[in-house]
Amino acid sequence: MLYALPPQVRLTTLGIRSVDPAAIEAAEAFGSTPNQVLAKVQFPLALPQIMLGVNQAIMMVLSMVIIAGMVGAPWLGLEVVDGMQNNRMGQSVEAGLAIVILAVMLDRLTQAAARRQEEKAHLNL
Repeated sequence: MLYALPPQVRLTTLGIRSVDPAAIEAAEAFGSTPNQVLAKVQFPLALPQIMLGVNQAIMMVLSMVIIAGMVGAPWLGLEVVDGMQNNRMGQSVEAGLAIVILAVMLDRLTQAAARRQEEKAHLNL
């Protein structure tokens, strides 16, 4: 998580900072508190950047699975490393493909969630 957290934080702050100042000014003009501006204006408008950060964090965590297997962490990373150490390439390829399929599935899920939230935000306008 420590490896994947900085890009998530960076993309979230970038998304919030890139919100149109006119939208923030309009919310403040209608009497919104700073917390309301953040929750009701900045977060929804920054959602595509935030979801990109979530996606990148997931991909970075999955990239560390093999390295975690090298230091003895169980599950798929250890399967890849064990297969390579014992000259069982089929086991390594199978576990590697499972990691790739997991990454693709999580990528599609986060993209679908972002699209759904964006559509929901447009309907509320």
